[in-house]
Amino acid sequence: MNKSRAIYFYQYLPPWRIDVFNEIGKYFDLTIVFTNSECEGFTYNRQELLDQLVGVKTIFLNNGFKIGKRPVRFGIFKLLKTIRPDVVFAHEYAPTSVLLSIYRQLRLQRFKYFITTSDNLQIAQSCHGLRSSMRRYILTHADGIIVYSKSVEDWYKQQFPWLKTGICPNIQNPNTLLAYRKQFAPIIQRFQNVFKLGDSPIILYIGRLVQVKGLDLLIDAFSKTDDYKYKLVIVGEGNEKESLIKIVQEKNLQNRIVFAGFYTGVELYAWYDMANFFVLPSRYEPFGAVVNESLVYGCPVLASKYIGAIDFINEYNGLVFDPLNGTEFVNYLQLAMGKYISRKNSRKNLMLYSFDEYVGVFRQITQ
Repeated sequence: MNKSRAIYFYQYLPPWRIDVFNEIGKYFDLTIVFTNSECEGFTYNRQELLDQLVGVKTIFLNNGFKIGKRPVRFGIFKLLKTIRPDVVFAHEYAPTSVLLSIYRQLRLQRFKYFITTSDNLQIAQSCHGLRSSMRRYILTHADGIIVYSKSVEDWYKQQFPWLKTGICPNIQNPNTLLAYRKQFAPIIQRFQNVFKLGDSPIILYIGRLVQVKGLDLLIDAFSKTDDYKYKLVIVGEGNEKESLIKIVQEKNLQNRIVFAGFYTGVELYAWYDMANFFVLPSRYEPFGAVVNESLVYGCPVLASKYIGAIDFINEYNGLVFDPLNGTEFVNYLQLAMGKYISRKNSRKNLMLYSFDEYVGVFRQITQ
């Protein structure tokens, strides 16, 4: 049976969307069009990621200009005329999504139209001004929306009752992630030797080293804990790195905090298996794909209340706290240090929800 044709307009190609893209490719004759593949802070081995896409066609649209950080790309209408999609997905309320809405309003193209968004509830509720107007215009001409959580879905149902809604968070197939585990042993041994970790229990952070991630708050809170067995390992790069290193030096924490650098693939995932628990102290985070990765590898998560992925956290797999409250941060960090000290050898998948039950929404919502 011939599949319906679909185009998915997405900004860039990150590792954590590979499994979702591949799953959508099982339902549709899928072309993914990347509109902002060179965006700052998201630099990956593109060819390595493209090689992991199965039965999915890709196009990189680079011609055009930007309004601030938002790309406006030429060639979208030509693509629609050439591919003649039955279904179009577009991510977020970007200029591309506006253009697609205009084409639908003017009836220049006939296709079912669905938006995906990474908004958490706070972001959805606080949207105002031009972005709010763009959102309303886009959703007026869309058939439905796919969001990351039940609370966000409920809000959209109330505010935009004409839309079909569905939920598919930014998650990966656990079978994909756990298949890397058989390669971990030599990598972990190398990391322990290079970074002189020994048998120290580990608090892990993975992500960009930028202000919004709250690493300055994490380092300050860590400096005030009294369990000196732990080491804090910070994996990633970013424009705040030098200032963070300076804070570590000022607090005389060089022997307790490790800046491990940037990793991808199996080397990145090995860090989750080494850690006693993961901490994400973001001041603001629409979702937080690292929470999914950490839980799949059986690593509990100490999560900021300001991230979208807190729907994955319960009393069995993590803790939620306010990183902007210094005293609370220290108390919860100290609590996690005690609670997860022996979790290193208990590596069951801690995710609350299955990948399969979510990704089917891309097929269901279009029917």
